[in-house]
Amino acid sequence: MLKMGERLFVFGVTVLLLAFPLAAFAATIPVKVFENGANNNPVAVSGVEIGVFGGYGFKALLSSGVTASDGAALLNNVPLGKDVVVKLTKADYVTQYDVRSYSEADMKGVVLWIGSEANVSGLYTNLGQTFDVKKGQVYLEINDDLTGQGIEGIQIVPASGKAFDLGQGEYLIANAQGSSVKIALAKPGYAFDSESATVPLFAGAMTQAYVNVQAGGAVYQSASATAVTSAMVSGHILRLSDAVPVSGVTVAFTTKKNGIVSAVRPSVLTDKTGFYKQTQLPVNKYVTVTPSKPPWKFRPTYRNVYVRPFGATADFKAFQ
Repeated sequence: MLKMGERLFVFGVTVLLLAFPLAAFAATIPVKVFENGANNNPVAVSGVEIGVFGGYGFKALLSSGVTASDGAALLNNVPLGKDVVVKLTKADYVTQYDVRSYSEADMKGVVLWIGSEANVSGLYTNLGQTFDVKKGQVYLEINDDLTGQGIEGIQIVPASGKAFDLGQGEYLIANAQGSSVKIALAKPGYAFDSESATVPLFAGAMTQAYVNVQAGGAVYQSASATAVTSAMVSGHILRLSDAVPVSGVTVAFTTKKNGIVSAVRPSVLTDKTGFYKQTQLPVNKYVTVTPSKPPWKFRPTYRNVYVRPFGATADFKAFQ
């Protein structure tokens, strides 16, 4: 029979063993904070105070820090696979709450954006709106969960506030009320696995939220469609700052099977207009399209596109 001291020791070891796997899910995420500068050129922002919040109601402060001169900081103690709120604050900038779930892939680095009060005010003026500091604002990105591409043309119907389509799967909801806003999602010819999203609101602040949905598009059918076995994938690669075409970018087309990545078709280069294309890609299959041209970086880093009989498009933004 175990003595009292031995029981306590065994109990303590058991608690540690149970707690250890939970702690293993916490990670450190490197981030860089940018704002849109002159001509929409990304500019690193130093001195941004960052707080990571999790738990019930996002009330538990998990870590905090301040961005360096290059906009870099580390988010510590971030639980993977669970939604957290990253709060960004700096004088003369609109406070932003970035709501997302981080994965192991994010441990390589993440870009966060913050807007100055002047720039946000200008955006709202252009949209015919005023920035109501008593209400909440939402910057929403809606992406196809399988391809990673932004879904354009979605009919956004928020429970409060006014919705705007900013293009490339990005949407704005101005002056919503309450502690959260429910948003209905619909697009003619499409069926989404989730037809609504609920986003937390913070008075006088911007909530950056990300919604990934599985989208079933209208099926293309015709008498000749059954005979189509290959199609083209094409797109444009433009500079993020001013939409100037980036030539000479290598674009690769690959698939992954049993953990092995292989080329589906040879790589191609973008021309002087930033355009690329590759033909004879297999239809009704997913292909990973990846651009590369050191020292350029690309947003997103790759796209998984579903090649239909009429082809597919994959556009990218480039920055340094």
